[in-house]
Amino acid sequence: MALTAIILLCFAALLPFPGLGERDHSGELKTFPVKVIVINDRSEKISYSTTVTEGWTMFGALNELQDSNSSFKFTSTNDKHYGIFLESVNGLPGSKKDNTYWQLLSQKPGGDITPLEVGMGCYQPQEYENLILEFTKYHPKRDLFHHDL
Repeated sequence: MALTAIILLCFAALLPFPGLGERDHSGELKTFPVKVIVINDRSEKISYSTTVTEGWTMFGALNELQDSNSSFKFTSTNDKHYGIFLESVNGLPGSKKDNTYWQLLSQKPGGDITPLEVGMGCYQPQEYENLILEFTKYHPKRDLFHHDL
C-alpha cells in the first residue's frame, strides 16, 4: 500500500497540472501577460494584450480577451473527436469551400514562430508569449488516382 502511494506521488510530480507535484501550494495561481496577434485575409496584424492565469488554455485566454475587449471576437466549435476548433476571428470565418482556416501559432520571448502541436483547448500559454491567429489558405490533396498527370 505504501509503495502504491509513493508511485502515485512520483507520477503526480511529472504531470503538468497546477496543484500537483512540486508546485507552490499557496492557493494562488500566478497571472501573467500574453499578446494575441491576429493576421487576417488582408495580411493586417492586429495586436491585443490580455492577462492569463497559470494553467489556463489558449481557449481560456481568448475568452478572457473577448470578455475584456469589445474589438476582439471569436467563435469556435467543439468537435467530439478533435476538441475545440477555432471557426472565426473578428467576423472572418474559415471556409471549406475556399480552403481557408485559422492557423494557431506561438512565439515565445526571443523565439521563432512555430505552429502549435496541440489544439487551443489543450495548449497552455506562457508568460510574455505571442499567440498568433493567422488566416491561412491550404491546398487540398490531389486525387492521384483520378488526376491527369
